[in-house]
Amino acid sequence: MIRRLVAYREGEPHDVLTVAELPDDPAPGPGSQVTLAVHAVGLNFLDVMLCRGTYPVRPDPPVTPGVEVAGRVVAASADAGHLLGQHVLACPTLPHGALGDRVTVDANLTVPRPVGISAVDAAALPVTYQTAWFALERAGVRAGDVVLIHAGAGGVGIAATQLAVARRARVICTAGGPEKVALCRRNGASLAIDYHAADFVTEVRAATRGTGVDVVLDPVGGDVFTRSLDCLAFEGRIVVIGAAGGPPPPVDPMRLVAANATVVGLSWGSAYPWQRPDAVRAAYQAIFDLHAEGAVRPPVSRVVTLDETPQALSDLATRRTVGKIVVRLEES
Repeated sequence: MIRRLVAYREGEPHDVLTVAELPDDPAPGPGSQVTLAVHAVGLNFLDVMLCRGTYPVRPDPPVTPGVEVAGRVVAASADAGHLLGQHVLACPTLPHGALGDRVTVDANLTVPRPVGISAVDAAALPVTYQTAWFALERAGVRAGDVVLIHAGAGGVGIAATQLAVARRARVICTAGGPEKVALCRRNGASLAIDYHAADFVTEVRAATRGTGVDVVLDPVGGDVFTRSLDCLAFEGRIVVIGAAGGPPPPVDPMRLVAANATVVGLSWGSAYPWQRPDAVRAAYQAIFDLHAEGAVRPPVSRVVTLDETPQALSDLATRRTVGKIVVRLEES
C-alpha cells in the first residue's frame, strides 16, 4: 500500500483533499515510463486551481495534485531501464500528480537532478523557474529592459526576479506587506512596491519618469492586469501567467492598438514539455548553470509533510505564504 493525497470532488484544498491508503501502482507499462520513489514535491497555485476545478486542463476527480517532483527511479519500462536508480526531476501528467509515495511518469519528462541540488531545492525548480524562464523568453527580455513583476514574493515572482536580473534587466516588484517587499529586494528587485500602502501604477510611472516598463509579468489577474496596461512603455509587453486574484475584466482590443501593447498568454505545464521538449531541456540546463553560479536560489520558505499539505495549499490560495512551499515525503 502507498499513501497518496487525493481530491474526490472539487472545492477548496483543505475541504476536498485527503490522504488515502491505496494499492501500489502497477509496474511501468509498455513504452517509456518510470516509477519514482517521491522525495519532494513543490506546491503551486495551479494545485489549488486543480482542486477548485478552475485550471485550464480540467481532469475529472479523483485528482492527485503535485506537478513538480524530485525522486529516485525505482522501476522502469524496457525502453527506460537505463534510468533505474537515478535521481531525477519530473512533471507528472494529470490527474496522476506526485503528492504520494510513488508516481509513474513518462520517462521523456524527466531530467537528471544535478548532484549539487538537494531534493527539496530541486522540487522548487521545474514549474516555477521554467514558467519564469519562458515568460521572459516570450517577452523578449534583454539587458537594460525594465520588468514589472507582480506577486514578487511568490515562487514564480522570485524565480522571475532572479532570472531577469541574470539577464541584466532592471526589476520592479509588487508585493503585499513589508516582509514580502523586503524579500523582493533581497532577490534583486531595484524597487519593491507594497500594494497595501501605495498605488503601484503611480509608483511605477514615477520610478520610470513617466516612460513605463518594457514588460509586465502578471500571475495575479483581476484588475491588476487592467491597471498594468497603464504601466507599459511604448511597445510594452504583458505576459499573463495566471489569475490568482480572479479573471481579468474584458479589455477593448482598441486600447491595445492605441498603446501599441502586446498581451501574451503563458501556461508552461499544460503545453511546453510536449510541444517544445528541446527548449525545455535547454532551459533546465541554463537554470542549473545559473544555480551553480549562485544566480538561481530556490526560494523554499517552508517544508511540510503530506498530512500538512491541504492546509499549506489553502495558505497559498489566500496569499499567506512567501516563496515556495515544498512537501518532503522521503529523506534523500
